[in-house]
Amino acid sequence: MSHVNTWPSSLRLELEARRLHAEPRSLGLGALAPALVLGRLPVFFDAFAFAIAAVLVFPQTLFPSLDLNIAVLCGLAFCGLALAVRPLGAWLATQVDHRHGRGVRLTAAQFVLGASTAAIAFLPDRSAFGTAAVLGMLACCRLVQGVAAGGVGKGDGAVAEPRAAAVVSALAALLALGLAGALFAVLSLVLTPADFLSWGWRYPFVIAVPMNIVALFAQLRLLATDSNPRRGERPGIRLAASRKS
Repeated sequence: MSHVNTWPSSLRLELEARRLHAEPRSLGLGALAPALVLGRLPVFFDAFAFAIAAVLVFPQTLFPSLDLNIAVLCGLAFCGLALAVRPLGAWLATQVDHRHGRGVRLTAAQFVLGASTAAIAFLPDRSAFGTAAVLGMLACCRLVQGVAAGGVGKGDGAVAEPRAAAVVSALAALLALGLAGALFAVLSLVLTPADFLSWGWRYPFVIAVPMNIVALFAQLRLLATDSNPRRGERPGIRLAASRKS
């Protein structure tokens, strides 16, 4: 008796989308650049927003009794948590990608990334739950962020050339850094120091939610696109072959 897989899979939709969008000539990097940058923007934005908060906010809200330099180092240490688990996220994404398709993998990864980033905005004050509890919540958010970022950063195959992929990543990183820096700068200028440390710093992490939604649509659009003219195969045939291997 054959086993029927009832788990959700986006494979058939991806094959149909690639068949409908197949063109005699592949699209160039210039036509795909906006979608590529938007698709990778949230991963960089979340990292830069957290790094800025680790320097400006967490030393005063989570480590007020420590020396300022030590407090900054403690805040930045949480940045490394996400980097440490990104390989795990990439491995999990590979399993989901192979079994259920890239669409399912991207949807799950972007949803988890946006949810874990937004959760940082709702961290309680340490006076209510204690410093240890808040630090544990923050560490959990960063670990989940890292796993999700590993899944999103696995790539969708739209850019095959390493040099082109590096250019896209650099543009997304610069845009994310500018956006995160501008948000924190505006909030710190228009709010009083007490309001900024109390609730103002949380807004950039809330903005990450719609940013991840836009990125998801951009990533799903790229599933139907072939940007490498030297591959010499139709997208649907290439995807089907990868599923058989």
